[in-house]
Amino acid sequence: MTGERLDLEAKMAAFAKTFPSLRPAPGVAVWHAMALDRWAAKAAVSHGELVTARFVLAVWDAGTEWQCGRFDLMDALRVWDPGHRRAFLSWVVDPWWP
Repeated sequence: MTGERLDLEAKMAAFAKTFPSLRPAPGVAVWHAMALDRWAAKAAVSHGELVTARFVLAVWDAGTEWQCGRFDLMDALRVWDPGHRRAFLSWVVDPWWP
């Protein structure tokens, strides 16, 4: 694995950790998109966790048909608490994609 890929995965893990509900999720501490997707599709405890995983996975690769489904902004804004909205708005101010 290249150094650039490792840097990108570290950046993605740090980004995912800005969302409180994803911190303990599989695939976040050490970035692994497929592990996060599997968890979100089958084991996410709350709808908020599910929509948050969908958002992070959409940033990682919006073109992939994730098992957990597609991200819906209106749904996310409806269920996110202030901490999640702050994390989202921080990304919106300076968006980036891998």
